[in-house]
Amino acid sequence: MLLTCRRAHPHPGRIRRWSRQRPLTAALLVCTAGAEMMLLPFLGAPAAILRPGVADAAGLGVSLPLFLAGLVLLRLPQLHALAGVAAVALAVLALITCNLGGLLAGSALGMVGGSLAFAWAPASAMHQPAVLPDQPGTDHGTVPQQTLHETEAPQCPAS
Repeated sequence: MLLTCRRAHPHPGRIRRWSRQRPLTAALLVCTAGAEMMLLPFLGAPAAILRPGVADAAGLGVSLPLFLAGLVLLRLPQLHALAGVAAVALAVLALITCNLGGLLAGSALGMVGGSLAFAWAPASAMHQPAVLPDQPGTDHGTVPQQTLHETEAPQCPAS
């Protein structure tokens, strides 16, 4: 057997960069909430808790878009605010339609994940200053920059 010095992953920082550009925790929580609500009726829970019928179709109509909102967060992070609000709204609606929101766990995960998605900001936006760029040829809105040496000390009146 040949022993070679080979890295386990050819691009070690690639996955880390990808995950830092997306609301990964929020997306995983929202996807988990949607999947839990979709799969709960098929896991063999007691019939008194889970009733098939119209509520089952309504539950699928809420849990599938919740799962898709999590996928939108992974694929299109620029839509984080819209997907976050939609996830919270669907998680609240699931309390009525999806067997108490997936026995309350699915709704709680969806609300927390949607809130995290709404509050998420890209890493590049956190490091940018909040100063508007100067446009050439315009001098409105600009303040002349003075250094400490250029400013005059206030004169005290002589008494």
